Amino acid sequence: MSATAFKRRSGYEIWPFVKWTLAILATIVAVLPIWWMINVVFSVPGEPVVINPRLWPTSLSSGLDKIHMILTETEYLRAYVVSLLYALLTIGGVVLIGSMAAFEFALFDFPGRRFLFALVMLSLMVPVAVTIIPTYLLTANLGWLNTMQGLVVPGLSSAFGLFLLVQFMRSIPRDMIEAAVLDGAGHFAIYWNIVLPLSRNALITLAILTFMRTWGNYMWPLIVAPSPNMYTVSQVVGLFNSPYSHQTVDVVMTANLLAAVPPLIFFLIFQRKIVEGIAMSGSKG
Repeated sequence: MSATAFKRRSGYEIWPFVKWTLAILATIVAVLPIWWMINVVFSVPGEPVVINPRLWPTSLSSGLDKIHMILTETEYLRAYVVSLLYALLTIGGVVLIGSMAAFEFALFDFPGRRFLFALVMLSLMVPVAVTIIPTYLLTANLGWLNTMQGLVVPGLSSAFGLFLLVQFMRSIPRDMIEAAVLDGAGHFAIYWNIVLPLSRNALITLAILTFMRTWGNYMWPLIVAPSPNMYTVSQVVGLFNSPYSHQTVDVVMTANLLAAVPPLIFFLIFQRKIVEGIAMSGSKG
């Protein structure tokens, strides 16, 4: 065997080991904080987890008692309802508005299409901090402070969602659109009966990503909905994590765990759809 062939064969043998090692390290880095949080929650109150770290929870009943205490003795359930409404309404608006706009940008030509799309993409470069003050002033002038529409409406336009859907819809064959027009289908019928069903993976991807972004949004609800009746889960968790909350570490971790459960469940359920949607948007756009 020549030296070149030996080096090439050695490289092929080492590369799978390197890939698996990196994958395992990335998994440990991602999962360890969540697992440590679970260990803190499901442990006997006052047990020094940091001083005596463990790999497994030690008291299931203690963790369930902490969860029951937070759900019954605080406004956590109200915050859950507000956050779910906030997330679901935002998802519905982003998917509807984004899909209708992407339908026009991807499949039809009209004056100023390239300029308008470039303008929308340019907004991705603008930091949120730059627009948050004028958005707040507009919301306040409309009288939407401490209201659900004040939470939802400013987040209905998603430049990333438009980009994702445009890239996906460009892969739809034009022959299908032309055949529908010849059959007498109207503009909205083409959008509703042809384009939306074919874009299901991209729509699901956008919906789940929007849910995860909205559920964890802290800054905008804190500014536009400071009333305790409109607190979201992120605001309640912020109160638990405050230095002046005087809560024990295990109670704080329980609040954080309850906040992390919905996005984790959604991601685990729709993980394959998210990967497929992003991959197809990038490869077919």
